[in-house]
Amino acid sequence: MLVQLNELLQDANAKGYAVGAFNCLSQENIEGAVRAAEELRSPIILQLAEVQFPCAPMELMAPMYLEAARRASVPVAVHLDHGQSFETCAAAIKLGFGSVMFDGANLPFDENVAITSAVSRMAKAMGVDVEAELGKVGDVGVDDDKVDVFTDVEESAEFIARTGVDALAVAIGNQHGRYVATPKLNIARLIELHERNSMPLVLHGGSGTSEEDFKACIHKGICKINVATAIQVGIADDVKRYADSTERLDYITMKGIMVEASQRVVAEHIRLFESNNRA
Repeated sequence: MLVQLNELLQDANAKGYAVGAFNCLSQENIEGAVRAAEELRSPIILQLAEVQFPCAPMELMAPMYLEAARRASVPVAVHLDHGQSFETCAAAIKLGFGSVMFDGANLPFDENVAITSAVSRMAKAMGVDVEAELGKVGDVGVDDDKVDVFTDVEESAEFIARTGVDALAVAIGNQHGRYVATPKLNIARLIELHERNSMPLVLHGGSGTSEEDFKACIHKGICKINVATAIQVGIADDVKRYADSTERLDYITMKGIMVEASQRVVAEHIRLFESNNRA
């Protein structure tokens, strides 16, 4: 069933678990993710980031997301991840996305507030929920050692009050991409952010995080965790094994492998995030 993002996050926030938000770039990803959610009776979020549009155009993916959500026997939200402009967020809303994220984390604080506020006003007028980001979630391979990348506690409270967003992605040492080493998250900063704000908090860059840190996060205020790279890696590894095992590739067989790999990876994260049997 198609539901709003805020409905899922409020329940997760109240009950101490996290909902997985899975970046799906194909029909196979979507099928596998929904199968995993239905098998484990878990709510999930299907999402697409603007940087992924070249390989998964939003206009083509949106109908598949929305129809899969409507047909699902568990709650499914459809979300724009890392929208880079007001215009992209508006386009996603027009296509039927139930929630959008404007990512102004790299902008000066006041500019981030101004654009996020404009997105929030537009979205709320259309009954759409909004996520934003404050602090710098790193990128693997980028040296942030000389930059204070963590979300500031007092700035977070001001940002939420001025923008009216429904969820806030925070920077606590997490990174986007495929980690070369397991990151160590700043759980103490997360606790401060959670105590200062009743807002559902979001963890980006989930792939590669240790189980210990995941558990600490979901018990200390993280209600939504984004997963993209882990799905892509799981599919690539399984397809490679299949290709290495046969002299004649079959496309239909390969599609099935992609669905199964997506389902396996999503199921692993659902259990890790403790959202199974929450639907």
